[in-house]
Amino acid sequence: MVNRKANSVSLKKILVPVDGSEISIKAANYAIHVAKLVNAELILINIIEDVKQGGAIGLQERYGNISIVKAFKKARKQSAEESLKKIQNSAQKLGVKVKSVILDADGRNDKKMVTEYAVKNNVNLIIIGSKGRSKFKGLWVGGFTNSVLHHSTVPVLVVP
Repeated sequence: MVNRKANSVSLKKILVPVDGSEISIKAANYAIHVAKLVNAELILINIIEDVKQGGAIGLQERYGNISIVKAFKKARKQSAEESLKKIQNSAQKLGVKVKSVILDADGRNDKKMVTEYAVKNNVNLIIIGSKGRSKFKGLWVGGFTNSVLHHSTVPVLVVP
């Protein structure tokens, strides 16, 4: 006999990483509908990546021009806020409780930040797009998604 109480699943919080890509917005829309169905809170998360040391902005940082790095991060944050606000409005129109979180990687592993956030905030499900802004469109699962899949202790639903 199956103990139904021990096997029951409760979805109270759903986390969706959003990077502004088409597939992350598709995953967010999917998550909105799941959250509405189960009356869960939706948490949208955007992580501002660290400046790559090999790029033009990274070289500016390396040689002391911090103002250009700050301007770059400020522009990325504003872009994230705009993207998240659109998704938030869509969720609110459907009566879904939603909040947005923007984190700065600031030298940390941005891939692990999603799974760490999920654990610290008692998230029950992560819904993520199969690939983000990667240049490798031929890959079945992007590097970021793959990392979340392999490091998460929380169930992950991948939207193709």
